[in-house]
Amino acid sequence: MKLKSVFRLLHLWLGLSSGLVVFIVASTGCIYAFEEEIRSVVHSDVLEVQPGSSRQSLEQMIGAVKESNPKQKIKNIRVYSDAARSVEINLKNNTGVYVDPYTGKVLGSIDRESEFLAVVLKIHRSLYLGEPGKIITGVSAFIFLFMLISGIVLWWPGRRQKLKQKFTLARNAGWKRLNYDLHSVLGFYASWIIIFTVLTGLVWSFKWMESGMYSLTGSVKESPVKAKSTMPAGGKTISMDELLQAGLAQATGTTKEQLIFLPEDSTGAVRMNIRYVKEGFYTKQDQFFFDQYTGTLLKEQLFTHSSAGDKLKATNYNIHTGKVLGLPGQLMVFFAALISASLPVTGFMLWLRKRRDRINFRRRENGSVK
Repeated sequence: MKLKSVFRLLHLWLGLSSGLVVFIVASTGCIYAFEEEIRSVVHSDVLEVQPGSSRQSLEQMIGAVKESNPKQKIKNIRVYSDAARSVEINLKNNTGVYVDPYTGKVLGSIDRESEFLAVVLKIHRSLYLGEPGKIITGVSAFIFLFMLISGIVLWWPGRRQKLKQKFTLARNAGWKRLNYDLHSVLGFYASWIIIFTVLTGLVWSFKWMESGMYSLTGSVKESPVKAKSTMPAGGKTISMDELLQAGLAQATGTTKEQLIFLPEDSTGAVRMNIRYVKEGFYTKQDQFFFDQYTGTLLKEQLFTHSSAGDKLKATNYNIHTGKVLGLPGQLMVFFAALISASLPVTGFMLWLRKRRDRINFRRRENGSVK
C-alpha cells in the first residue's frame, strides 16, 4: 500500500507536468500511424498515374525537372515498382517533384517543409521547436513511460473480487465514475501497446537508447560505407537508366522501390537503396554503391549480412507505427495513441474533481467550527 501511495503521488504530479506534451505527441501520433495512406489520398494528383504502354527514360524525366527548376540541384530519385506510381525526383531545397513516367510530364511538387504531414511530424518529434523541442519530447516520453508502468501498478486490483470491475467501463454509473474508468481501464488496455511505441520513439531521441538496442541484441552498429568513383578522361558519366538496371540486377527479392542518391562531387559514388516487398517481420533493404562513370559495383551492404541491431533499427519505424503487423497493427497503434491523448485530459479532470472536493470539505469544516 505504501508503494502504491508513492506511485500515486508521482503519477499525479508527473502527469500534470507532462500532460500537455503527451497530449500533443499522442494526437499527432494518431495521424502519423496512417501517414502513407493519408499522403496517397491528399496528393493523389501527383503520386498516381495511368499506366501506359512504354516509359520515358530517367534522363528525359530528369531533363524535364531541371527545365522547370533550373536553379535547383537534384538530390535523389525514387522509382517505384508499382506501375501506377509517378517517379519522385527530390531537390536539394527539400522539394519533391513528381513526373509521369509514361508521358514525361511534370505533375507537380510537394514542399517537404510546409506540407501538412511534414508539419505533423515536426510537431510529433519536436513540438515544432527544433532541437530544444526534441529534448522536451524525449524527456516527456520517459516520464510517460513511467506513467504507463505506474498506471498498471495503480490499476492492479488488491482483491480478485474486483478484477472484473477493473476490466470494464461502468457505463451506467455517474460521470465521475465513468471518467475514472476511461482513465484507468482504457489506460490499462492501451499501456501494453504504447510502451512499445514509446521505447521505439526513444531510439530516435537519444543516441544511448540506440546503443542500448545494439547491446540488447548483442550486435555492433554497421559503419557507414565509403566508396569513390574513378574519373576517366573526358569525365562522361553513365546514364541513370543504366545505373538503375545495374542496381535491379543485384536485387535479391521482389522490389518495392529504388532510391538513387546522386554523387556529391566528381569522385563520389552513386548510392542506391533497394527496398523489397514486406515479407515477415523485418523491413528488408539492400544498399549498393556504383561508379558514376562505368556503373561498376564498388561496394554493397546486404540486409542478409546485417546484424540483429541493424535489422531492428531498419524496422524501428514500422514497429513504432504498427505497420510491422499490417493494417491491424496500425489500427492498434492508432486507438492506443488516441487513448493516450485522452489520458492527460481524464487525469486532469480527476485531479480537478478531487481538488474541488477537498476545498469544499475544508469549507464545510471551517463553517462547522464557526
